[in-house]
Amino acid sequence: MELLKPQTALLALGLWACADAPPESASAILARVGEAEISERDFAAALEKLPASSKAQPLADWRRQLQALIDKELLLLEAHAQGLDEAVADAMAAWERKERVEALLAREMGEQLTYTEMELTEFFAESGAGREIRLRRLPVRERAAALAALRKAQEGLDLDGEWSESGWLNALNAGDARTAALFLQEVGTVELVETDGQFLVVAVAAEREVSLADCRPLVEATLTRHKKQQANLAYLEQLTSQHAVQLDTAALRQVAAGVARPEVRLVRSAAGDWNVDDYQQALARLGADAGSQPTDVSALGFKVTRAFVADQILPQEAHKHGLDAELEPRRAQMRQQKLIQALWEREIYAHIQLDPAQVRAFYEANAQRYARSGALGRELQAQVTRDLRDAQAVPLFDRYIAQLREKYAELVAVEEGRLGEFVSRRRQAANPVEL
Repeated sequence: MELLKPQTALLALGLWACADAPPESASAILARVGEAEISERDFAAALEKLPASSKAQPLADWRRQLQALIDKELLLLEAHAQGLDEAVADAMAAWERKERVEALLAREMGEQLTYTEMELTEFFAESGAGREIRLRRLPVRERAAALAALRKAQEGLDLDGEWSESGWLNALNAGDARTAALFLQEVGTVELVETDGQFLVVAVAAEREVSLADCRPLVEATLTRHKKQQANLAYLEQLTSQHAVQLDTAALRQVAAGVARPEVRLVRSAAGDWNVDDYQQALARLGADAGSQPTDVSALGFKVTRAFVADQILPQEAHKHGLDAELEPRRAQMRQQKLIQALWEREIYAHIQLDPAQVRAFYEANAQRYARSGALGRELQAQVTRDLRDAQAVPLFDRYIAQLREKYAELVAVEEGRLGEFVSRRRQAANPVEL
């Protein structure tokens, strides 16, 4: 079952993503929404993101697809009217940090992010990705019943209940650590998996061997993540050495014990010093949990170092290499995306209340699809909840966008004649007449 999300129209036209339009000369304006203008170039760029089977044919279809761009501007108008610019400040800061890190890693640690075909082959062999398994799973609500079911299954007895069977699972995308352990077991092995107070009797039902060619995208993506993690650590070490970052061990012990005063110096470096209060404020800016600190001094020292580098050193490095200017063209587009997301949360998702019975019924109706995902426990529950929320959001979004169209009707003007000319030129270009 494929779920229709309310963002579908915006996603289809590439409006939810942050993609730059090609630099061209000014083009004719097809529509205006307040002070915003939608040009032929804007519309053409959006249409290029549609799959061939979705591209408009009748004029009414072209008009509906232009309406998706108009709706995006209406959402932005309403987001500004509700004062959501301030609400997305933290999300924008997080995006900028991520983009800086990606750009700096590519610039400074580029060689460590690449790999050879031999490395890929070795990683495939060492990771166990050449063996895939299928699982049979039986949910059981109570521990005693789960243990009894496990004993029966291990004795080879048939168990009544709603068994579900997964698709082929690979160790590289098993997701849950409890599922990952099953890749070491033989076919026929039965285990009891407890996750978040729920119980599953899980049997390894089948296995097969796959080649690197069979799962190359998965292996490449996993190795890329692994390389990026290693490069992150190496870059962290490089920056701490370059900026002479030193931690005060006595201050770390005080922080770990929860008795440190705000003015106690925690970090000394060529980039500046940091006290405990600076550290706490940085955690808030970085979106980290300031309440739970590691009690182990080494672990706390690593957390403090990462926070200091992220909050103090990386912005300096990005500015030094001119990376802030490179972000500017995408910053405005990302802000639009964050504004629409914030409005969506407030006006659509906030009005959806899900109870456990609804979530359970939705899961049972789509059990086979979720069985193929391999997710368990909280990960599975979160996925089911998101999907149900998106399904319930569709009619709410339809009503909400209709309200916005009515509210801002006087601010919307479509140049129907220019739209017709644009469609004619596109049709001619797609089906030229040969003389």
